[in-house]
Amino acid sequence: MTMPPQQPQRFQPQQPQRPPTHWPPVPPMAAMRPAPAPSPWQARITAAKRAYSRAGAAIALMLVVWVLLTLLLQGAVAGMLRTPQLSMWLSVVISSGVLYCIALPLGFIVLRTEPMLPTRRFTLKPSRFLMYLLIALPITYAGNIIGIVLSALLSGGQASNRILDMTGGSDWVVNIVAAVLLAPIVEEWLFRKQLIGRLRRFGELPAILVSALFFALFHLNLFQFFYAFGLGVLFGYVYMRTSKLRYTVGLHMLINANGGIVAPWFMNRMMAAIDANLTPDTLTGAQMGALIGGLTYAFLLLAATLAGLVLLIVRWKRREFYLAPEQLPHGAAGRAAFGNPGVITCIAVGTLGTLLMLFA
Repeated sequence: MTMPPQQPQRFQPQQPQRPPTHWPPVPPMAAMRPAPAPSPWQARITAAKRAYSRAGAAIALMLVVWVLLTLLLQGAVAGMLRTPQLSMWLSVVISSGVLYCIALPLGFIVLRTEPMLPTRRFTLKPSRFLMYLLIALPITYAGNIIGIVLSALLSGGQASNRILDMTGGSDWVVNIVAAVLLAPIVEEWLFRKQLIGRLRRFGELPAILVSALFFALFHLNLFQFFYAFGLGVLFGYVYMRTSKLRYTVGLHMLINANGGIVAPWFMNRMMAAIDANLTPDTLTGAQMGALIGGLTYAFLLLAATLAGLVLLIVRWKRREFYLAPEQLPHGAAGRAAFGNPGVITCIAVGTLGTLLMLFA
């Protein structure tokens, strides 16, 4: 059988291969795999950093606007009145007006974009309220001593405490309205209800600490910084456990009333009696009452402070914090709360303002 002749095969050159766009080349199946989903912890940490940063930016904005506008307006009013120094009440009116009418609304516009966590509210028994009031006393006086010593060291003893200059004056109406009524209501609404209410979902303790730090820096006074921070932690804890602003406002009012009204009143009367160079023959009944009243007040205050110190030690061991809905891991909570641009900016602005006021 004869085979048909085979056709000669034509030579076809091999087509050049394109170089791979990735190296090493991606296998076909690997290119079809979906990208790994982001970690839920990372998403929560990012949200926490954004919330804390926004809170810090709000407080920093308030501080800058408040200080600059107050200085400008006080200087303008002093120039119009042709006086080198404004009266205490006029200075307080200008400062409070700028804070409450301009700086606070601007900061709240930034802060309110973060959602508020709805929580249950609990009642505080009168005995528990009295316990927290006693605990506030050693915190106040210990922090006051630290502030006085540190201010004297940094300024060479030249700095003066602005809060004493105000409370030591004779204008009691200004002290009552500004320090005992307005300041506790506004500050507790801002630093406890607004700040803690918007940050507590990421963890109770970081929210309390950040709120207390902002509260201390907001005073722009190194003499007040340490006891303001301590009281901010105490007030934050009370608000965290009750979610009712009335208790922290009440504690704040009583502390300010004692330091700004009651204590200066007893002290001024007693010092006036001592400066009169009294003798048994010249001592009057009013002077005797001033001395006895001042000593009795000092003794009762010392006893209450010691009782508060004991309660502070006992209650510190019983402190409790609950898991938040978006609780951060232990190692990431501090970094999220303090390692963000807003909080860092707020700390820098508050520290700079505090130092400038110390040497002003």
